[in-house]
Amino acid sequence: MYESREKYDNLVKHERIVLEWALGRSIHHSDAGFCPKCGYYGNYDINGLGFAPDITNSIYYSTVYGEWRCRKCDFSMCA
Repeated sequence: MYESREKYDNLVKHERIVLEWALGRSIHHSDAGFCPKCGYYGNYDINGLGFAPDITNSIYYSTVYGEWRCRKCDFSMCA
């Protein structure tokens, strides 16, 4: 079963804190960075679900995989 938007936002808020701690810097919506999963360059989609129209390669938190990943990960199906 999929989570509600409110539950997703709360989960992203928590996972963002963990990611910021690991990166040693804060991240905001559409900040440039590298995908924690594959290392490909992209921009963080903190406010959306990885489909932000203004971001070419969205880096987003996937509840399906339980990790930060990017659209390139989705299309290439990297492990």
